[in-house]
Amino acid sequence: MPPPRRASQSSQGDAPDIARAVEAMVVAMAQQSAAMMQQHEASMQRQAASLEQQQAVMQQMEAARVAAEDAHRQHMEALRQLEENRAAAPVLGPEPRLAVREWSLEDFLKHHPAKFDGKTSPDVADQ
Repeated sequence: MPPPRRASQSSQGDAPDIARAVEAMVVAMAQQSAAMMQQHEASMQRQAASLEQQQAVMQQMEAARVAAEDAHRQHMEALRQLEENRAAAPVLGPEPRLAVREWSLEDFLKHHPAKFDGKTSPDVADQ
């Protein structure tokens, strides 16, 4: 059996290995940090672009709201003007309405006598 190592000798012999391991960890952490910073920067750029889009949409919505209010105001003014014109117009009584009568089969036959001469059925005459 080999003689047991003393703690001071083993720690001195492992020091270069530990230093290399620590250096490798530092390099890996620095690379990871740089990658995370790049991701963060890309995320911030996406957020800025999204904010610009949201602001453009908000401006469009505001313009649409203003246009709708203007149209509503114009319609209300037109309705008010119509009401004033109606109130100022002379009253002659209700406007006469023309009686509209639906066509009957007899009316149709009067206007298309050649199609219905009694020799064919209405279905054949339609063709």
